[in-house]
Amino acid sequence: MGGLGTPYETLRARGLPRGNRINQLSSMLVGSSIIANAIMEDYESLGHKEEETARLRAEVKALVKAAREGAEQLKNDKAAFEKLKQTEAWATTADLKQVRSLAKLLSEERKGWREACARENEKLFRVLQELNNLKATNVALMKEKAVAEVATKEAEAHGAKVLEEADADCNKLNKIVEDLKVYTVIILEFFFS
Repeated sequence: MGGLGTPYETLRARGLPRGNRINQLSSMLVGSSIIANAIMEDYESLGHKEEETARLRAEVKALVKAAREGAEQLKNDKAAFEKLKQTEAWATTADLKQVRSLAKLLSEERKGWREACARENEKLFRVLQELNNLKATNVALMKEKAVAEVATKEAEAHGAKVLEEADADCNKLNKIVEDLKVYTVIILEFFFS
C-alpha cells in the first residue's frame, strides 16, 4: 500500500479488518481485470486458510499443553509409584492391581496422544500443501498478467503506428483530390473557353 496514499490513509487502511480491505479492493477492481478479481478470490481464500492454520496451531498448542501436563502427571505418578514400591505394601495384591491399572491407563493415554498428534500433523501438512499450491497459482497468475500487459502495450503501439499510416494516406488522398479539383477546373475552363 506504500505510495498509494498519504501515510495517514495507509495506516488507516492497514488498521481495517481483512474483510473490509478485501471488499474495498474488490470494489475498486470490479470490471477492470478478470485476473485481478481472480487474485482477490485467491487472496480471500488464502486468508481463510491462514485463519484455519491459526486455529489448528491453537489446537496443537492445547494438545502440547495437555501432553506436558500428562508428562508431569506421569512424572508425579512415577514418583508416587517409586514411593509405593519402596514400602512394604508393594507386595500386596491391591497395590499390584493399582500399578497395573495405572500402567494400562498410561498406555491408553499415550496411544490416544500419538493418534491425536498424527491427525493434527496430517491436517497441518494438508494445509501447508494447499498454501504452497495457492502460492504457485498466484505466481502463475502474476506471470500471465505481466504477459497480458506486454501484449496490450504492443497492440497499442501497433495500433498507433497503423493509425499514423492511415492519417498519412488520408492526407495524401486529400491532396490528390484537391489537385484533381484544380485540374478539373482547368480542363473545364479549357473546353468551355
